[in-house]
Amino acid sequence: MAAFSIPSSELKASSSCKSLFVFLTDFKNFKSILPEDKAENFTCDENSCSFVIKGITPMKVVLVDKQPYAKILFHSDGLGKFNFNLEVNFIGEENEIGNCKIELSGDLNPFIKTMAEKPLTTLVNSMNQKLSELKLN
Repeated sequence: MAAFSIPSSELKASSSCKSLFVFLTDFKNFKSILPEDKAENFTCDENSCSFVIKGITPMKVVLVDKQPYAKILFHSDGLGKFNFNLEVNFIGEENEIGNCKIELSGDLNPFIKTMAEKPLTTLVNSMNQKLSELKLN
């Protein structure tokens, strides 16, 4: 297995750190930051969501840690060949508009890593772009 880390760029948000944090800790809202043309079969419950990104394996995501208004850590669940962490950071004051940044990290087979790196980078940047554009205030 080969470790990987794919950070997005840090983007100026359109909503407060608190609003984005509250929004994203509700799995019903997770779909709104996924690329519409690439995500399919989205389902969720209180503790997790699952979906398929075209060209990448089906994914199940669970929330494993949250630091109010600053960070949310999601982890893949039940994916033997593709385990990852998805960390969402909100940079700024709780009730102020700040910045957001997403980082995907984990371990992959080196051959699969080579093929998956570009689509995963596109996915992370797309998710962060959509998150930064949410107007929740």
